Amino acid sequence: MQAPIDVLKDVFGYASFRPGQEEIVNEALSGKDVLGIMPTGAGKSVCYQIPAILKGGVSVVISPLISLMKDQVDALRQNGVRAAAINSSLSWDSVSDVFSAARRGTIKLLYIAPERLDRKGFREFLSSIDVAMMIVDEAHCVSQWGHDFRPSYLNIAPVISSMKRRPVIAAFTATATEDVREDIVRQLALESPFTLVTGFDRENLFFQVETPGDKMAFLMEYVKKFSTLPGIVYCSTRRAVEETCRKLTASGVRAVRYHAGLDDSERLRNQDAFISDRADVMVATNAFGMGIDKPNVRYVIHYNMPGSIDSYYQEAGRAGRDGSPADCILLFAKSDIMTARYLISQWEDEEIKKSGYLKLCSMIDYCNTSGCLRAYILGYFGERRGLKSCGGCGNCLSSADRADITIEAQKILSCVYRMEKQAGGKRFSASSVTEVLLGYCGENILSLGLEKISTWGLMKDCNADAIHDVINFLIAENYLREEDEECPVLSFTDRTLPFLRSKRRLMIRRHGKNTQGESRLAARLINADF
Repeated sequence: MQAPIDVLKDVFGYASFRPGQEEIVNEALSGKDVLGIMPTGAGKSVCYQIPAILKGGVSVVISPLISLMKDQVDALRQNGVRAAAINSSLSWDSVSDVFSAARRGTIKLLYIAPERLDRKGFREFLSSIDVAMMIVDEAHCVSQWGHDFRPSYLNIAPVISSMKRRPVIAAFTATATEDVREDIVRQLALESPFTLVTGFDRENLFFQVETPGDKMAFLMEYVKKFSTLPGIVYCSTRRAVEETCRKLTASGVRAVRYHAGLDDSERLRNQDAFISDRADVMVATNAFGMGIDKPNVRYVIHYNMPGSIDSYYQEAGRAGRDGSPADCILLFAKSDIMTARYLISQWEDEEIKKSGYLKLCSMIDYCNTSGCLRAYILGYFGERRGLKSCGGCGNCLSSADRADITIEAQKILSCVYRMEKQAGGKRFSASSVTEVLLGYCGENILSLGLEKISTWGLMKDCNADAIHDVINFLIAENYLREEDEECPVLSFTDRTLPFLRSKRRLMIRRHGKNTQGESRLAARLINADF
């Protein structure tokens, strides 16, 4: 049998393996199940394509998007590899030809959508051929605790168990927390898999959170500053996509739109325009991006906050796949929280909904932390390596003023404690705490006697938004906990009382223009050799 390194050189034109690739290839060739957690751009496809080429029989690749299948199959055929795809865009005669070729053994890799496994005829076809490997791409879609959950992925394990001979199972994804990784193993029934997590860090990506008073003005200024560079703007709703794209095009930007409400022909037309550089900006919902191979995306701007770090990092990771500098900027507003909570509230499964609120809390904390943004993301995915400052994110480079909020924090924490005590253990939302601190006399406050506690009106000279900012900071830094409910309430954490009893000072980075970070951004983009 030809050596894997020879296939890498002769078929794919690479001189050496990237980190993690060779180990996964060798384990798959030895007949062991594998789970690869590798960031975007790490070369996941090579990890299963080389074993598929070297093994006998057909390797079936389960992929969520037709566009992804087409790109992979076209690239493999150009390299002389016998590959094919079966999807809804093919006629029955074309599908029948693929079936015949697979039975004759003239196909090495067969790409299908997970929904294809629902069909009895296709399951019978699988039983009639020699399946060497079942490869699950975007494997996080099998987990209800992850993002982009696809119910059809749950059919994979039952179909495999019905086969006469169990093939090797190889699963891959770019982002997965430890809980999601365990769920992937369970849902796909992987048998003692070789698991490799190559790391989540993308050193070429610059992370920044901005809280502009006018998001559209910020976006316009940024996009026009880098008007010749391709970028993606993500919005949380179709309506926001339409409005944002309209304003960009009206200002002369070559922008196109993408969301599930458009017909297939327009989505494909706009996607092709962006990939082929006939459009500079793609404005989209999260319906766009998975499997899109455009390596030179120089920025991803989230016009609205996503519902989870998982989704954010997956979408932001579509920038800079070529390894050159790229920017990941999140435009945060408090209204984004309400939108995200509403979207989660529409989910039917209560357990998944509860998980969604927990993930949303982590996303909100990311937007409010004054610490290193890169360290926060890596820590979320379980990669804790003592990184306190990366020296290359918006927070680490910020020249914004730092203000001492120790007294404000003590007042807020004291108010949370006294409100709960006065109400007999009832907990309250951040908005209710703010109202008490401002000295409001609403019906809810008076009915519980909260106007009688010592912290009522204690911050009446403050602005409500400023109090909310401090509360959000305390949550982000784990001095307060926001329970995972549709209408979250505040409670103490293990850090609260030690802080109140100490002389520690709390410093917050006040929101505003991040001039040092912006100049660094411009320098990185303008000076990069694209």
